[in-house]
Amino acid sequence: MNAPAPDPPPFVVLDEAVNAARASLPPDVLAYLEGGAEDEYTLAENRRAFARWQLRPRMLTGAPAADPSTKFLGLPVAMPILVAPFAGDTLFHRDGYRGVLEAAAAVGTLAVVPEVTGETLEALAGAVPDAARVFQLSLRHPRAVLVDLLRRAADAGYAAFCVTVDVPVVGVRRRELRHPGARMEIANFRSRVTGFMDDTGERERPWTWARLAEVMATTDLPFAVKGVLTPDDARAAVDAGASAVYVSNHGGRQLDGAPATLDQVAAVVDEVAGDAEVAVDGGVRSGGDVVKALALGACTVLVGRPACYGLAAAGTEGVRRVLEILRHEVVTAMTLLGRARVDDLDRWVLQAAPR
Repeated sequence: MNAPAPDPPPFVVLDEAVNAARASLPPDVLAYLEGGAEDEYTLAENRRAFARWQLRPRMLTGAPAADPSTKFLGLPVAMPILVAPFAGDTLFHRDGYRGVLEAAAAVGTLAVVPEVTGETLEALAGAVPDAARVFQLSLRHPRAVLVDLLRRAADAGYAAFCVTVDVPVVGVRRRELRHPGARMEIANFRSRVTGFMDDTGERERPWTWARLAEVMATTDLPFAVKGVLTPDDARAAVDAGASAVYVSNHGGRQLDGAPATLDQVAAVVDEVAGDAEVAVDGGVRSGGDVVKALALGACTVLVGRPACYGLAAAGTEGVRRVLEILRHEVVTAMTLLGRARVDDLDRWVLQAAPR
């Protein structure tokens, strides 16, 4: 006898998932989810940046039905929306990152698997191989640990890596400091529980682009560099061997006063176009936001907090509903813009919003 289908999540728009998550999470976990660095200027700028652009609809273009499929690091996806890596999965819901991956697989996309999860990278890859294709790791470990993570992930069947470079130290996150207590499970390392505010990064030898290139040369798999905000760093990432540049300010959680990610996309694309893909996250809350980022040159957009809201609101099915909502909004926007494919979205569909 088949098990009954799960009840659908009690929301039909993203704002309802946000409200449900806020009502269910304890103050310390909510502060971790929604907080940013210092005065949270950059956190707010990530959202405000989308309002600086308007979309220009085109009618009667004769374009076929919109097809949002694309690729990231050579991996095909049904839509240009992936789930960004985020730590603390089991803080939000017992389904954890396994639920995130199941939701992503259900809609034909990927969720970048973070190094900080309640289950090991091997367990997640084995459980949801279709969605667990990209593994994220940071430069907060000794070289030997990084090389071992690269080997473990390759052996487990991951096809690409996402290397986070913007956390040499943890940003000053005042909202979290005012609401301490959130403790994360970390199954991939011997110490399973930690406070992520701990400054545990390696200090014996500073990281450089040359050192990153040397470590990543130990694997044949392609990688993206996450945490890039300038054309100079984008070029350095490509020179270090990166196949993709991931424009991110860590959700406004690292250096307050840094620019919004959307404001940096065009300059990064102009620097590395033809040499690397450009992905972006930060402040995305609608399909229209996704389309604006794609029109500025990004090939893929990643969402972190929206997935967390869905997870907290309704577990696996909540994440799935969030991704379905965003996909529907992307297809609707593409149709109204007269653009059938992701590659058809360019800067001509945008105009600066009046100030």
